[in-house]
Formats: sequence, C-alpha cells, structure tokens
Amino acid sequence: MKLNVLKIEKIIDGENKVIFPVLIQNENRNYLVDCGYEETFEELKSELESFGIGINDLTGVIITHDDYDHLGSLKLLKKDNVNLKIYCGEYEKDSVSGITKSERLIQAESTLDDMPTEYKDWSINFIQKLKNVQRVSVDKELVDMEYFERDIIVIHTPGHTKGHISLFYPKTKILIAGDSLVIENEEFNIANPSFTLDIKSAIKSVEKIKGLNPHTIICYHGGIMDRDINNKLTELIDKYKNYTQHFVISNGR
Repeated sequence: MKLNVLKIEKIIDGENKVIFPVLIQNENRNYLVDCGYEETFEELKSELESFGIGINDLTGVIITHDDYDHLGSLKLLKKDNVNLKIYCGEYEKDSVSGITKSERLIQAESTLDDMPTEYKDWSINFIQKLKNVQRVSVDKELVDMEYFERDIIVIHTPGHTKGHISLFYPKTKILIAGDSLVIENEEFNIANPSFTLDIKSAIKSVEKIKGLNPHTIICYHGGIMDRDINNKLTELIDKYKNYTQHFVISNGR
C-alpha cells in the first residue's frame, strides 16, 4: 500500500487556496481521500495524472467530512467515472448524500445575524456556496475502528464536524487527519476554532490521535508533519484547555 500526498493550489474569490488530498494505492485499487473545491477539479485531475492516475482509474473517494472544500468536486468526479464508489463516516452519510442539510450550512445560517457587519457579505456568499454543492449518494459508511482495505483503520475524530473521520495506517504510523488538525507556522492547530462545531470534542479527538502515536500526520490544510509530533500535540491540547468558543451553534435544520 502506498499513500501519496497531492498538492492543489488555486486562487478562488481572491484567496490563495492550498489543499492536500491523499491518494491511497493498494494493488490495483486507487482511493482519493477528499477531492477539493469544484473550482479545483482541473488541478486535481492534473495532480492525479502526475501519479499516473486518471479519473477512470479511481476506485473510490473517501470524504473525511461534509465541508465544500472537501467534496466540492465530487459530482464532477462521479460524472467522469460512474463506477466511482463514495465513502464517508457513518454520522454524515445523509448530509453528504443530500438527504439532510449539512452541519456547516446549519451553522452558517444560524450565526449570520451575529456576524460583524464587515463579514456579512462574505457569510452570505459562503452560505450560497454551501447550498450550491452538488450532492452524490454515499455507497458505504465507514465505522470507527473498523478496517478499510485491510490495512487502514477508520478513526472517528469529531469536533470540526460531528461525523469527521481520520484514517490511520498502523504499518507506517501515518495518520490522514482531514481537518481534525491543521498545520500553521509549522505547528498544529484546530481548524477554524471559532467555527468548529464542538471544540471540546475536537480536543478529545486530538487526544485520541496522540494515543495512536503517529509518526507522520497529513493535514488537508498544511500538508505533512513528521517531526516532534507528540510534543506538538501536547502543546495543542494545553493551548485549548481553557478555550471559550465564540459562537453558539444552533441545532435547527
């Protein structure tokens, strides 16, 4: 089994976006972990081709959680490869499939009135982007601590969203973190802590990750961390011990 880190970079709405999906290759099967924005579809194809993989060579796509930067191009991938299998955590199957409203959209709508005036236009645009995500039915849900492809363990890492999953490859102790962690200035952080749906759960997930003793962590935002991981995770946990979340998230749909 091989894990290849892709790097996709593009300016979207005036912001430079850099993301790091992962390509899992196991014998003749190829799985993409998260697939980027709709706007980065062509860049994704080019990056896959650099590894000798076309869209039709993909066996499936694993979605770590329901955020538009992680599944924005999913519909386009499925259009080009009708046999593509879609996987996600058991708690977000319905929202990824479009059966229920995504947590992120619920959050964005419920906090709109509380946003500072200077961020209102951004928030309205963000809500529209979330509404515009084209949904694809999930073929299989992934359950905490179960194996995927015999070698990778699914790890439920809630907090950023309630159904967020990470993937752990024990043989090499590599963790694919999704958004359970980000790398900023060569240190770990919580992804957008003010908008994390449950900050306490997010920190518990970091503690869970630390317990796996990973030697390498791949973050969707930030890339690869492969040094001093245990200490960096400890520092992050300590940093958020007394953190107070700024937004109260509505549970309404």
